[in-house]
Amino acid sequence: MCRCGGRARALFDILAVMPELSENADSRNKVFAGSLMLLTTFFWAGNIVAGKVALTGFSALALAQLRMAAAAALYWILYLAYRGFPQQRPSKRQWLILGLMALNGITLNQVFYIGGLARTSVTHAGLIQAIGPVMVLLLAGCLRVETFTLQKLAGMAVCFTGVAVLLLEKPGRASTAHWTGDAMMIAAGAVFAWYTILMKEVAHLYDTLTLNALVFGLGAILLIPFCAPATARVAWRQVPVQAWLGLGFMVLFGSLVAYLIFGFALQELTASTVASFSYLQPVMAALLGIWLLSERISSSTVVGGGVILAGVYLTERARGAKRHMRHLATGKV
Repeated sequence: MCRCGGRARALFDILAVMPELSENADSRNKVFAGSLMLLTTFFWAGNIVAGKVALTGFSALALAQLRMAAAAALYWILYLAYRGFPQQRPSKRQWLILGLMALNGITLNQVFYIGGLARTSVTHAGLIQAIGPVMVLLLAGCLRVETFTLQKLAGMAVCFTGVAVLLLEKPGRASTAHWTGDAMMIAAGAVFAWYTILMKEVAHLYDTLTLNALVFGLGAILLIPFCAPATARVAWRQVPVQAWLGLGFMVLFGSLVAYLIFGFALQELTASTVASFSYLQPVMAALLGIWLLSERISSSTVVGGGVILAGVYLTERARGAKRHMRHLATGKV
């Protein structure tokens, strides 16, 4: 009886500490996920700088084609390695939605994004990328998917006031920022917003890896008519090493690793916590631009950037805690 009683007490003690162990493990997972999310934010900020570096050896259209083709190849290699030959058979309607997603979220997005990056500064690109959630809200409201409120409209007005400050800024001699590049970056955000709305139709049907493989693959194919002539004109032997390194960073870290980490972080952290990291991206991008590319930041950029981030914060706060964050895992490029 004594031995059985001792075993029962030991079992009781183990059961008693299980909730505490579970809570500690959950806490460690959240810290780990937060650390990875910080690293992902750095990758996304570094992706802008890497794009500027890659553009020293490739034209904008050639870079878009090479980046998306390589990223699509990596996603399909991972998919086949872990899932085998695809068993799912999308319906005609699903193929149509996936095609429209690829056209907007990959093809047109990359044409505008890299074209804009070639014509503006790293800091401007990072700040304009930050208005993505506002662009999604604007389109969703116009399509009556989401309701406009006075608070949302006020936040959007503040945000676009900051964008106007950037567009009207007169760049200095050493600045690479120009309103045409900023306008193309805004267009990139607009087509990605449409991609986000479309994704709600099929996001529940596919996991992140499958959806990325399908959308990136279709997007890379749809880029061919836009980018094939520019890619054919690349003088491969004259491309500098730093341009290849920039392209490699965009493919590996900006298009693959960051989104795989992001998918894990969404499982461990709340949507609001994940969203808060996006406010660091423009700051990181600006600091990297100053450090690596010797960019200069004007007072107008600081003011406009501060107004943009304030507007994004007010808009997201007005939308509340129920944010649809899953779309970022497939298209924040």
